[in-house]
Amino acid sequence: MWTKPWKYKEGTAICVGLLVTGGLLQATVGAINWNLLQWPGNIIALAIFLIVLGVMYALRQRVYLFTFATTVQAAVPALAVASVLTVVMGLTRQVPEGRPQTDFLGITRMLSFWPFVLIYLWCTIIVAQVALWQMLHFKRRYWPSLLSHLGLFIFITCGTLGSADMQRLKMYCEEGNPEWRGLDAYNNVVELPLAIQLNRFTIEEYPPKLMVVNTRSGLPQPVKKPQTLVIDGDYKPTTLLGWRIEVTRHIENAMPRTMLKMMQGMPDEMAQRMTMDQLGMRLNQGGFAPYNGKGAACALYVKATKGKLKKEGWVSSGSYLFPLCGIQLGGNLELVMPTREPMRYASDVNIYTKRGDNIVTRIEVNKPYTVGTWKIYQLSYNEQMGKWSNLSVFELVSDPWLPATYVGLYLLLAGAVLMFIMAGRKHDSKTVNTKEGAL
Repeated sequence: MWTKPWKYKEGTAICVGLLVTGGLLQATVGAINWNLLQWPGNIIALAIFLIVLGVMYALRQRVYLFTFATTVQAAVPALAVASVLTVVMGLTRQVPEGRPQTDFLGITRMLSFWPFVLIYLWCTIIVAQVALWQMLHFKRRYWPSLLSHLGLFIFITCGTLGSADMQRLKMYCEEGNPEWRGLDAYNNVVELPLAIQLNRFTIEEYPPKLMVVNTRSGLPQPVKKPQTLVIDGDYKPTTLLGWRIEVTRHIENAMPRTMLKMMQGMPDEMAQRMTMDQLGMRLNQGGFAPYNGKGAACALYVKATKGKLKKEGWVSSGSYLFPLCGIQLGGNLELVMPTREPMRYASDVNIYTKRGDNIVTRIEVNKPYTVGTWKIYQLSYNEQMGKWSNLSVFELVSDPWLPATYVGLYLLLAGAVLMFIMAGRKHDSKTVNTKEGAL
């Protein structure tokens, strides 16, 4: 072993040495603190790394380790170990960025795990040395490999060093009030170079559903495979757990009449003294009326028939103003409407920047809006108020190094495409030569 030329045994030994060194560093100094590489630390680290790579290449004739870094015998073990560590990371629940590790070794924060980082650093050195050699000994056939190695180098280095500058914040915006502060992973307040004012929150919900629940356990029935009825425009009377369910009236936005009396200030002393539970018991008695104000909810008048048994009344999912309303079917069973699921929600906002821009736009789920280096995502809303929410929760993400990372990715794709094209041409050339030889 260690007899020139080095082979796979030496390449494997180097990887084992890096793992042991990384383990000792993890045990002594703890996980890597990437915050130390925030701007301008990361650009300085990149400049030093590039200089070291240049020196390594210049000394490759004198230091055999630097020459070995350009060989397959060094690359294969490094890639194998990196792949195993990546699989471990994928199979292990990783803690969110900024949170402490939850295991003794530190594999729950793999991106800050010294053995993982050292192995990937060794892989990056190998990729860089091969790319340098191909650039300085350039031939046309090197194009696919050169683009692939160069793209991989840019992707890894920029993605790693740029992570220190990445910011992920939450912003809670109340309707009509501009907000310019966000909260990081530690709930620290961070002032932003932009402000967001929520003008209007809108939500589209899926059609209401009906289900039967056990009032004692609170579980939908049947327990192992709950059944539901979707009450959409095409709904026709259907059987649910032996009950024939017929919807005779559908009010999309409704309010209990008892609640309306309370809101309108009518002299109904009993209604004013009622608790939420007592109000829920009286909802079916007073019924529902159309109401387009805040706090309204969908209400259905339902007739349930099972043999000679007949039940009817109002069913509603309730809102933040009044409780759920259902029909008692007997035997601890109740026909209810669960909270409606959101199909799509969005926020109409004004975005103000320090340059004086006033951007009027709509931010939807999976349709972020970009301002400078910031991407603004619709994250959540006040779920208790539902479609009447006057609060939007946005996630703001800034990753200044992302364009450089995309450049590396595009170079990787270009190298793969060229490799495929040139491999096809070689195959065609061999076929032609074989035919000519036969002739």
